[in-house]
Amino acid sequence: MSDTSVNERFDRVDESIGRLSQSVDRLTQYVIDLREEPSSRLQVIDSRLDFLSSTVASIDVRLPALTKATLEAGSLASQLVREQSRQRDSATDLASRVANLEEKVSKFVDPAA
Repeated sequence: MSDTSVNERFDRVDESIGRLSQSVDRLTQYVIDLREEPSSRLQVIDSRLDFLSSTVASIDVRLPALTKATLEAGSLASQLVREQSRQRDSATDLASRVANLEEKVSKFVDPAA
């Protein structure tokens, strides 16, 4: 074999190694990009979770007052319902008494009826 054919083979091997090196470099960059994308997306999710956490904490601070107000409103509503029921019972009782008195008065006025 001549020196030129050996040199040509080495040149081809060098070119193949160069192409492989470029492919490895591109693959390395692809893997780096692939690792950075989830990281950046997770950072966005993490910031949203921080915002959600602060919002929930803010609501949590206000919750006891809202709970107290809800309980007081429920107590007031049940008190109003009881009072309304008493008033209705009183009106029914009064109507019954008036009807009874009207019946007695009508017997006195017209004993034949």
